[in-house]
Amino acid sequence: MSETILNQIIETEREAVRIEEDSKKEARELIAKARQDAATILEKSRTESEALRAEILRRARQDLEAETKAREEAVEETALQLSRSAEEKLDAAVQFILGRIVDLSGSR
Repeated sequence: MSETILNQIIETEREAVRIEEDSKKEARELIAKARQDAATILEKSRTESEALRAEILRRARQDLEAETKAREEAVEETALQLSRSAEEKLDAAVQFILGRIVDLSGSR
């Protein structure tokens, strides 16, 4: 009977070793899978962040272009107004000078 018990113990130990080896193998496979999943997630995150960065940059450029165009239009409008004002003042100055000349000529 003790031989039977001894054989059972040996068999149980072999089974324990096999279970331990299977567990270690499964753990290595799980770790490898986790690393692979992490690399996939990281790559996906990089791709998404690059796309987001590009979109933000595109929008910022559009906003800057719109702001620049608006400022250019405002500057052009101001320049046009100044030019009109200068023409009006020039006309008034010419009329003033002509009036002075005519007055001076008329009094002689």
